[in-house]
Amino acid sequence: MIESCNGHMEDIVKITIYLRDADDLDRVNTVYREYFKPGQEPARVTIQASSPIRSIDVEIEAIAAARG
Repeated sequence: MIESCNGHMEDIVKITIYLRDADDLDRVNTVYREYFKPGQEPARVTIQASSPIRSIDVEIEAIAAARG
């Protein structure tokens, strides 16, 4: 989706991940490493929280910095 705004994954500066079940953290980390190189990951917060929508187990919010 970031590409639709002419952005790149490298432009992401902060990620917040909301997990319904903290036991999913290992699986989330496995996928996360596919998108971000070690040592170049954005700042990240992971929170266990329920979702008002039953079918959502993981929600991710990303903040990207626009390039000049």
